Amino acid sequence: MNDDLRNKINELKELGYGYKRIAKELSITASAVRYTLAKINEEDLLVSTCKYCGISMKSVKGKKKKVFCSDTCRWQWWNQKHREDKHHGTL
Repeated sequence: MNDDLRNKINELKELGYGYKRIAKELSITASAVRYTLAKINEEDLLVSTCKYCGISMKSVKGKKKKVFCSDTCRWQWWNQKHREDKHHGTL
């Protein structure tokens, strides 16, 4: 399936069209529409941003979603959060 068709399917879904209506509009099967939308959603779930620095990164399919891009960012975020919590007396 080419990118133009994938984009058109995604646009119609965002407009609120259902699988059958999209399939009818584009002259393809409803199962092809469902499969394409599932793949698009799956790809979106694999892309995330680092909680500390905001760099975008891709997670590995079938594994836990990445939260930090590196150990340095993870340590920095944790230390910053720990200082804020300690400062506010919540720990």
